[in-house]
Amino acid sequence: MRLLGLITLLLTLGTTSAQPELAPAPKPAALFPTLPEASAWANLPPPKQPTLPEWAKVLAGPLPRTTAKMLELDYLHRARSPLGARLSAHVRGTVAAELGCKYGVAVAQADQNRAQENDGVFLPDVKGLALATRFAQKLTNEGYAITDSEFAELLKHFGPEKVTAIVHTVAYANFHNRLLLALDVKGESPVAPPVAVQFDLDGAKIAAPARPPWDDLKTVTAGGLSIRADWKAGPDELKSALEKQKERQHRMPLPDQSVYEKLAPREKESAAKVVWNTVSMGYQPEMTRAWFACLYAFYEESKPDRVFSNSVFWVVTRTNDCFY
Repeated sequence: MRLLGLITLLLTLGTTSAQPELAPAPKPAALFPTLPEASAWANLPPPKQPTLPEWAKVLAGPLPRTTAKMLELDYLHRARSPLGARLSAHVRGTVAAELGCKYGVAVAQADQNRAQENDGVFLPDVKGLALATRFAQKLTNEGYAITDSEFAELLKHFGPEKVTAIVHTVAYANFHNRLLLALDVKGESPVAPPVAVQFDLDGAKIAAPARPPWDDLKTVTAGGLSIRADWKAGPDELKSALEKQKERQHRMPLPDQSVYEKLAPREKESAAKVVWNTVSMGYQPEMTRAWFACLYAFYEESKPDRVFSNSVFWVVTRTNDCFY
């Protein structure tokens, strides 16, 4: 009997495994149809394009990708600054006034007016405002003359994070306002608000116009003023000054090493090699990152001759008496 039962069981299992598998039940139809992405975009209203500032309209032709990153950098400083909108606008307005850029002053004033409508926007006390104003003025006109005690007072009042942000703001305002003056941009009225748009450079189809070969530019002559830097200091004197600069104590305490773990490999490497990057990436990585995004876009798009760009850098730093 046991043998007969075992045979019957085996026959039953064999019969079961030989049966065809049942087809999966069909998925229920969607309650609402899903459009392809292209069709969905076609059905939606077109994106609202914000008003562009005049400087962006000037630069968008020769440097479209750079202009895109400059608009993002401008938005960061005008709308998302770690200083708060009011202090950022005040510092930028101070720089614009020192440089005589009326457009820059108008932009800063418009940002101030807009920020005052929001409660709780950071604005320092009277002493802090005076310190920030004096620092922005001096850094714009004679940065080499800022003393250790002046910087220490600013650092004590604001702390390293905000002082780093103030330095970045003064640097950006000098860059931007000098660019406006050089391009003779008069500005729009009323002042365009900061443009809250992020651009996809990888998807950009518009390329900058082709640049003439550098060899062709060597033969170009132009009238006007010829300005030469003062080249009195020789290589030995410059080397000696650089060594003395290296011996100085840091005005700014270096950030804790743990902050660099969040950085991308390229950023981390740069922060380890260059001291100003060590401070900037440690205390204000977003401001530093936005600046480099703009700089890299310019280099990729304009393709400047390296000897030319380094020479311009040398002239500017010598003119400003910057040890760098």
